[in-house]
Amino acid sequence: MTIKFMNMKRTGPAVLAASALALCSTPGWAAESIINGGFEMPVVNSTCCNTVPPDSLLGWTATPNVNVVVGTFSSTNGNLAHEGNQYLDLVGQGGTGSISQTFATLAGTVYNLSFVYSHNLFNPNVTSASAAFSVDGLSGGISHSTGTNADLDWQSYFGSFTATGPTATLNFTNLTGGVNEGILLDAVSVQAVPEPATWAMMLLGFGAVGFQMRRRRPATLAQLA
Repeated sequence: MTIKFMNMKRTGPAVLAASALALCSTPGWAAESIINGGFEMPVVNSTCCNTVPPDSLLGWTATPNVNVVVGTFSSTNGNLAHEGNQYLDLVGQGGTGSISQTFATLAGTVYNLSFVYSHNLFNPNVTSASAAFSVDGLSGGISHSTGTNADLDWQSYFGSFTATGPTATLNFTNLTGGVNEGILLDAVSVQAVPEPATWAMMLLGFGAVGFQMRRRRPATLAQLA
């Protein structure tokens, strides 16, 4: 008599985990709504900055005097950008400056807005700068005065808004005006807040994966030949 052993797969938890993770792997709420929020395009090919034509700042509509600045500009302390290699100066070459971006939203969904800001230090006679922002009912003002040429002292903003339609427009407008008196921006982000049902599905998926890992050794069944 010969005894053969057959592997029996426990597919129940695996199927559950796969189904849950499939729903949660690329959820819509996890997507970034803002294009070029770090202002990495266009690439600055100098040690200073580029005045941005209105149609060349990827994802954004900008006034002609807005500047994209390389993070190592006027610094011996490495890259001063908050993230990546570049940041934005709302007023580079004169006048007032502004940028805006329109993006898709789902009405009734809550979105988180976040960004960091500093101020232009090139003009020694200017010790602070301020700007206004708005997006779909959320608005406010920011000001900054604590940066140095060695440390821009980026400050963070975080707020939430509820979308009212299929699109929303984020605006930033400098308030101080004048050459080299701009607010600096970096790491602009808008992301949808997951609903409770989405969180529950995520927890279900992770729990199923853990359960499957604990039971990953297949059962064996003896079979008489």
